[in-house]
Amino acid sequence: MINITARGFELKQGAKDGIEKELKRVDKMLPESALFDVTLSKVTTGYKCDITVKYTGSFIRGEAAAEKIEPSIDFAVDDLKRKLRKLKTSLVDKKRKSGIDDLAGAMNQLGDSAEELSETPSSEIKRTKHVVLQMMTDDEAIVQMEMLGHSYFVYLGEDGLTRIVYARQKGKGYGLLICE
Repeated sequence: MINITARGFELKQGAKDGIEKELKRVDKMLPESALFDVTLSKVTTGYKCDITVKYTGSFIRGEAAAEKIEPSIDFAVDDLKRKLRKLKTSLVDKKRKSGIDDLAGAMNQLGDSAEELSETPSSEIKRTKHVVLQMMTDDEAIVQMEMLGHSYFVYLGEDGLTRIVYARQKGKGYGLLICE
């Protein structure tokens, strides 16, 4: 399923068809249950395309900006494909090294992940998300964080405690916060 949102301009049917055509290049790399959220935004330098794929309780994001709509979509799809290849390589390597089958097996099943936007409760908070935390290992959380392109990731550790993994300064590895 593909959900397309345009911010700051009206998206024509031809562009929507083009997005669907481009996503077919990625669709064959994912299970049928994958959901695509595409957001196109008008920015000062042109257009920004953000594609988020939701499946198996995981999120992968590809994003790009360009002067015109079509190249921004192409570049975002290419970024998404690159991240999917990186994820597949990472899973194969981890499975080979340590026998981690959980995340690789989970790629074939749809998890119960929910993301909702709600009204902002404060004038300082601009966006609120509600997420269902997934139980995973620290290594799996790092992979998820990298696939989203975020600097941190919140999840449930195998011990049932809430954990936050974060990227330290470049080349300095990762940090881990355990909430008690």
